[in-house]
Amino acid sequence: MQEIEQTLFGLVTFVYLVVVVLYVLGLAYRRADLERFGFLTLTAGFALHTVALIILWISTGWPPLADLHQSMVFLSWSIVLIYLIVDRVYRIPASALIMIPVAFFTVGMGQVLYEGDRALPEELDSGWLVVHVGVSLLAYAAFALAFATAFFYVVQEDLLKRRYRQVRQLVLTLAGALGLGTGLYVGYLIADPTLFEDAAGNRVYAYSGADVTVILVGAAIGLAAALAVGWIAARGASRPSFANRLPALNLLDNLSSKSVVAGLALLAVGILTGAIGAHQQWGAFWRWEPKETWALAAWLFYAGYVALREFANWRGRNTAVLAIAGLFIVFFAFLGVNLFLPGRHDFN
Repeated sequence: MQEIEQTLFGLVTFVYLVVVVLYVLGLAYRRADLERFGFLTLTAGFALHTVALIILWISTGWPPLADLHQSMVFLSWSIVLIYLIVDRVYRIPASALIMIPVAFFTVGMGQVLYEGDRALPEELDSGWLVVHVGVSLLAYAAFALAFATAFFYVVQEDLLKRRYRQVRQLVLTLAGALGLGTGLYVGYLIADPTLFEDAAGNRVYAYSGADVTVILVGAAIGLAAALAVGWIAARGASRPSFANRLPALNLLDNLSSKSVVAGLALLAVGILTGAIGAHQQWGAFWRWEPKETWALAAWLFYAGYVALREFANWRGRNTAVLAIAGLFIVFFAFLGVNLFLPGRHDFN
C-alpha cells in the first residue's frame, strides 16, 4: 500500500498548489467562478487526502501520527478541514491565500520527510499519546486560522486608512520571517546533524562546519525566495481595491478570537492527554521536555490573549497583532524545537 498512499499524497500536493493558483487569480481579478472552482478543487483534494490518510492508517495499523512525515500530512489535512468548514459558514475566501499555501507546504514537506513505514515509536505506544498528538495538531491548525484572519484584519484596517506602505511592510516582514524559519528548518533536514547524549544524559546535536554552512545557505535561500514572493504579494495586497475583497473588520476580529479560543481548548486537551500518557510511559506527568514546554508556552500565550480581550477590553488591532505573533511560537513548538532542542519528541 505504500506506493498507493504516497502517490495519493503526491497528487494531493499538486492539487493544493492548483488551488492556490485558482484562489490567487480569482481574488486578483475578481473572478467568482475561479473561486468557486478553487473551492470544488480543494474539496476534491481534501477527499483524496482523507483517503490517503485512511490507507496509511490501515497499512501501518495505527493512526497516522507516528513520525514527523505523518504529523505533517495530518496537520495539512487539519488545516484544510478547518478552512472548508469556516469558508462555508463565513464565506471568507481571502483566508485561503494563507491557509492553503500552508497546507500545501506541510503536506509537501511531509513527502520530503517520508522514509518508509516505521515501527510505532515507544513514545506513542499509548492511546493517550495518540490522542495527544492528534488534538495538538488540530489546535495548531486553529491557530493558523487565527493568524490568517488576524493578518487580514491588520491589512484591511490599513487599507481603509490608506496606509498602503504599512501593508507592504507587513507582508514583506511576515514573508521574510516565515521564509527564514522555513529555510533554516529545510537546511537542518538536509544537514542531518549527529544526535547523541552528553555526560548528563541530555540529547544534543553535534553540528559540523559543513552542517552550519548548509543550514545558513538554506536560511538564505528561504529568505530570498520568500521576499521575492512577498514583494509580489505586497504589491497586490496594498492596492486600494483589495479592501473590497476582504471581509468586514468585525467579522475578521470575531473569527480570529473564536479560532484562538478553539485552539486553546484543543491544546489544553492535548497537553492533558500528553501528561496522562507520559505518566503511563515514563512514570511522570511532566518532564519539562522542550516540546512540551514550548507547547505550554504557546498555551499560556494564547490564554493571555483571551484574558486581555475579556478583562482589559483589547480588541481589533491589538489582539490581531498577538494572534499573528502567536503563530511563530507555534511554529517553533512544532518544528523549531527539533532544530535547537532535541528531546523525546524528535519523532514528531
